[in-house]
Amino acid sequence: MTNAPVWGTDGTVALGGTRLSSATKYTVGLQPATDPGPFPESVTPTTPTITIAGARDGESTFDVVEYPQVQPKQPGQMDFDHFHTGIEIQWWLKKWAHDHPDLVDLYVVGESFSGQPIYQLTITNKSTGADTDKPAAFFEGNRHSGETSSAESALWLAHHLITQAGKDDKVDELLAEKAFYIRPVNNPDGHDLYLYTAQTNRSSVRPQDNDGDGKLDEDSGDDLNKDGYLSQMRQYVGAGKGTHVVDERDPAKNVMRNVGAGNGDYLMFSEGVDNDGDGDVNEDGVGGLDLHRNYPYNWHVMPENDATGRNLTQGGAGAYPLSEPETRHVYTWLMSHTNIGVVNSMDTRVPMHLRGPSTCDPKECMYTSDRRLYEHFDKAGAGFTGYRYTGSVYIDYATRNGGDPAPLFGHGPDFGYFQYGAIWYGDELWNGGDFKDYDGDDRFSDWERSRWCAENGRTDCFLPWTTAQHPTLGEVEVGGINPKFWSQNPSADLVGEWAANQARFNLYLSESLPQVSLSQVRVKPLRGGQSDGATHEITATVTNTGRIPTALEQAKEIKIVAPDTVEVDGARVVGEAPEFYLDGGKAQKVTLRVTKGDADTVKVTAVSVRGGLSSATARLG
Repeated sequence: MTNAPVWGTDGTVALGGTRLSSATKYTVGLQPATDPGPFPESVTPTTPTITIAGARDGESTFDVVEYPQVQPKQPGQMDFDHFHTGIEIQWWLKKWAHDHPDLVDLYVVGESFSGQPIYQLTITNKSTGADTDKPAAFFEGNRHSGETSSAESALWLAHHLITQAGKDDKVDELLAEKAFYIRPVNNPDGHDLYLYTAQTNRSSVRPQDNDGDGKLDEDSGDDLNKDGYLSQMRQYVGAGKGTHVVDERDPAKNVMRNVGAGNGDYLMFSEGVDNDGDGDVNEDGVGGLDLHRNYPYNWHVMPENDATGRNLTQGGAGAYPLSEPETRHVYTWLMSHTNIGVVNSMDTRVPMHLRGPSTCDPKECMYTSDRRLYEHFDKAGAGFTGYRYTGSVYIDYATRNGGDPAPLFGHGPDFGYFQYGAIWYGDELWNGGDFKDYDGDDRFSDWERSRWCAENGRTDCFLPWTTAQHPTLGEVEVGGINPKFWSQNPSADLVGEWAANQARFNLYLSESLPQVSLSQVRVKPLRGGQSDGATHEITATVTNTGRIPTALEQAKEIKIVAPDTVEVDGARVVGEAPEFYLDGGKAQKVTLRVTKGDADTVKVTAVSVRGGLSSATARLG
């Protein structure tokens, strides 16, 4: 399918017919550490509209909204009391790479659906070795368009590592021994759609026929009252003629309650117009695919592509595994950087420390030692964040509100464990405003969210009901829960706390990475005339000082991680080099027979794909 990219082919941004000066020419790969210049004059497009890439039957051009929630407190100074737009994020990433060349590299790892660059940081102390020679963690935010809190957590972690280097001994140790790959915004198209316009979508902006009528994206929401949100719409039809009443349990009178047809005063709708005349409103907006159902492990076709009409399918899965560039660029980075041992590809808003398996009971389909390690991280994560849910998609996520276990297909955490052999979470930040269960039913409703906000003096959780004219219904009122900055993400003043708590768990995962350490290197000369030609015997101890094994049991099964070994530079190893894997905290004593060359001093190195390198010198007498 052809499309007209939002981003120009020369690397500059074309929005509404103009170009944003904050975007510079780029090529895929390592970016030059150049000064980005002064902070952008505006963190939102300066044009009245932007056009979203893709050939669709409905609107692609939408009004720009200047949300106060995206404005920094002080331009050019980092704060986490606002949501960072793509314009601001790009400036910070370039500035960090320019100002901290000893710690930071900036990459463009590929392009999004619309042709936007996808930026990623590598953060490590370069003086202690290359990033690929160290155990590494990968953290990704904003795969799903509207789940912008995840981008904030990724940014918080990057900012913490960069600004605390040289000040915090723990950070210095991490950066000396480990590498961090941080991709704050994996889906810049959706991120822009969400923070620059009233629109939102599930994940990717690629046009999709969500209602099966043969048209693409023909019925997106309409901001009738021009407040920058697509919220709820109510129409007063008279006592006993509607389906809803104002919920008497809500002291702020923000919330409507469904009392059934013929019992209410109002009819309720989502804000918008039936643009395609099919009787439904807003059922086919921008995009519709799900970038977190597009991974290759146990991928299933979408319902409309199942020729049998009776198999298990997966909505939003895409045309084929890794069909979407945003997912494909994650996959290719991971497969070319198999030193990565932990991943968190973050979303919103359960909240939950969420991981695989997504199609089976962990006790039946995971190695016991791997499962117990995940269970340890579940518990540890909740200690950092207070999330009320932890565990697997299939069991814990699917049944959190009751019901039976249910599968997801093509899910990232399943690829991460079963095919990549790593610790992989898909954590869900923010609680949707679910702070107090007033009626004790272990569930949360909008009236409870509104009551908590009223009792805590918050007026930003719900949008006031305002009058608007609907083209077919006549006079209506628009309002209800704030869909962007309370329901799906926190208000701006709370996002920093949630971002930081999640980032601290990600730091804990990073601290837990396998880490090989070579010690007790000894050399013993051998008598002349050894049958294998060896002249010396070298013994050493290799210890995994991390919590995570140098290879999970699953990683061993699929052979994604080569065995650990010990190499000698400066002498020839006689026979086979030792091969082994190390559990967390365990040690292995190794013996190598070598033949001395011209050098009197050799370098002995413990080599581990996911545990890094550790070297020592030894003198051959």
